[in-house]
Amino acid sequence: MNERRLRPVYLIGIAGCAYAFWYFLSFGADLTAAAFGAATVVLVVRLRTVIGDS
Repeated sequence: MNERRLRPVYLIGIAGCAYAFWYFLSFGADLTAAAFGAATVVLVVRLRTVIGDS
């Protein structure tokens, strides 16, 4: 897939993971929140590499 198609997928993934991170953190599920926080960071890094390659 090219950058134009990947960008919305990454943005939706980042938004979903960030929301899940906030949701689980607010209810005290720290381990689950940490997993979603890590997934958010990974998706942001991948998005920056995809955008930076063009």
